[in-house]
Amino acid sequence: MQQPGSRSQLPQGPLMLTGRSTVLVFSLLIVSVWLAPPVAAVTRSEQPPAAEPPAVAAARLPASPTTPAPGDELLLTPELAAAGITQAELNGPYEPAVDANHPDGQVTPALGGRVIMHVSAEPPNLNFLIENTGSIRWIHHEIHAGLLQFDPASWEMELDLAVHYDIEDTLVLKPGHAQVGADGERLGEIAFGKIVDETADTYVLESGSKWHQLARTSVPKSEVERVERGTVYTFTLREGVRWHDGHPLDEQDVLFSMGLFNNPHVDCDEKRYKYVEINRSERVADGVVRFFWNEQYFGSTDAFGLDFCVLPSHLYNLADPDNKDFDPDAGAERQGSYVNENSHNIDWVGLGAYKVKRFEPGQFIEATRFEQYWERAPERAGYLDTLRWSFIKSDDGAFAALLNGEIDIFSRVKSEDFFGEATRTELFTSQYYKTLVYLGNVGYTVWNLYQPKLADVRVRTALAHAFDVPKWIETNYRGYSLWATGTQFWFGPAYNHAVSGIEYDPELAEDLLADAGWYDRDGDGIIDKDGQNMVLEFLMPSGNKASEKFLQALQDSYRSIGVKLDIQQYEWATFLEHIRNRDFDAANLAWILSSPESDPQQIWHGDEGAFDKRSSNNSGLQDEQVDALIDAGRRELDPEKRHAIWYDLHARIHELQPYMFGWNVPRKLAISKRIHGVKLYKFSPGFRLRDMYFAEGTPGTRPLSN
Repeated sequence: MQQPGSRSQLPQGPLMLTGRSTVLVFSLLIVSVWLAPPVAAVTRSEQPPAAEPPAVAAARLPASPTTPAPGDELLLTPELAAAGITQAELNGPYEPAVDANHPDGQVTPALGGRVIMHVSAEPPNLNFLIENTGSIRWIHHEIHAGLLQFDPASWEMELDLAVHYDIEDTLVLKPGHAQVGADGERLGEIAFGKIVDETADTYVLESGSKWHQLARTSVPKSEVERVERGTVYTFTLREGVRWHDGHPLDEQDVLFSMGLFNNPHVDCDEKRYKYVEINRSERVADGVVRFFWNEQYFGSTDAFGLDFCVLPSHLYNLADPDNKDFDPDAGAERQGSYVNENSHNIDWVGLGAYKVKRFEPGQFIEATRFEQYWERAPERAGYLDTLRWSFIKSDDGAFAALLNGEIDIFSRVKSEDFFGEATRTELFTSQYYKTLVYLGNVGYTVWNLYQPKLADVRVRTALAHAFDVPKWIETNYRGYSLWATGTQFWFGPAYNHAVSGIEYDPELAEDLLADAGWYDRDGDGIIDKDGQNMVLEFLMPSGNKASEKFLQALQDSYRSIGVKLDIQQYEWATFLEHIRNRDFDAANLAWILSSPESDPQQIWHGDEGAFDKRSSNNSGLQDEQVDALIDAGRRELDPEKRHAIWYDLHARIHELQPYMFGWNVPRKLAISKRIHGVKLYKFSPGFRLRDMYFAEGTPGTRPLSN
């Protein structure tokens, strides 16, 4: 892997820029591009064997003839260079340098100490099953664990709670053709195993896991209804793992947690779309579980990462005799409410390297080193003794707290401060240094398509034409931003760079609005139709200076075409409820992309756009062509073919304009000079607290050798 160099050619005096990277891949809540796709009988363990060759599956829609082929090299243009991008960032994953931009360079690490990180949006609770905000994900990286974990340097999934896993294939048999296993048991309507050979007439299966007793078996193709590759996962759990209350992790925890996605009363619609495709879960042996996907799915391996939030059965499962509220007769509704309202959503009991000690609403969450964590090496278990996430809603208030020494890391430095005098003062430079890193984040304005005045694509396109995005990027971000036109990772092969942003053209905007029946009939300066003025209630989270400044500019631009914006600010939790309940006209949001390639199902598929579904399709988009592309792409295991499908999807969604697509702004960081070990990654929040440490000899620390 290559490592981009740090940059030093930018103006603004002492500004230092990090060596950042990117790959040609991305995601929202899933991944799987730099990974080999799910294939027949893949085995992963702490000493993995050589990977099997990729299994290439079916149904692909052709790429648009105007779209560059996936895999084409993304070249550094003068425009990208001006935005602070380097060619190295366009070439793939990399191992980031340690303290690349720290003015004092590298030091000898010590154990101990506390780091305080600012968080603007306080999560309502810590149960990642039912809350899907970016801040919870950051915190869960330290306080919890998945069967697998995503490595932000290699962009691959690694073992975590699992020490080994196997992947096998499924043959779905025609009715009346049940197979017989090695032990004489009839297997029913499916046969699973490793497809090791295929002739004109038969598939040859054998076991792809030591936990699957299957003699080499030939299955006539005449008996097979369909083939689903990479659909059976068998995980062996790590021994000796304990929950933060001391209770041992076992297979019941994993199976119970997976089953919750099938309970409609559990408030997990934002993730449910993925896991309901697992149609069978079973205990194989002590510490061994197996899952069967209904269909092949490009994101199946990634789904077993942190997004699959394993909950402790003894605290959440009413059918578990170890639960103090044990009730074997509890129905699905009571069990769902018990998960949604569980006190441990606040008093979190997890499996991570750090254990939550305090959750003070409105103030902070604090976690301390978990002494029973299965890994002892600080590179994995962490160097610091205490982590604190401090909640400060106002960006100005957070910057003031930084200067007062109340927080150590502030990741929302405004452009005017980052490039201006505020970060050149002695008060700042004596304590902190600044750097920036591009992440896989996409800012956007969502239009509620259930609102009649926004249902017409001409109206939404007109609103895009009425705002000068390049001018905004230049004036507000000093040119340090990328104009996004879709929700895939901008740097990756799933992102269609042939789709250009909608040009600023207010006259065309007025024409489109008039074509849609919107013009000023009464001379009051506001366009109207059917007796209704074009007044849009625009929601934003309170205290967000970047959103506030943008909406003021948008308000001015829209006024010139007769559209009135009524800006409403809400506390984060209330803001999210309005979005989930579709109680808004427009809102300013951002996707926090957590992996190299996203599954678009959650934000664009019509199944997720039903009015009463609390999903991530917050625009309510429902389009048959979009659905067909998503359905084809999700089951396509060949990356190049799949990316071509995503290119067509990208173009179609941009044509429909359910969002006014915004920008990918680099995260501007201010970091205490006392902190070392900083590595900057392409995935939010751009760093890992577990990497960080203080220099040996710092008061309150101890040498590594102790």
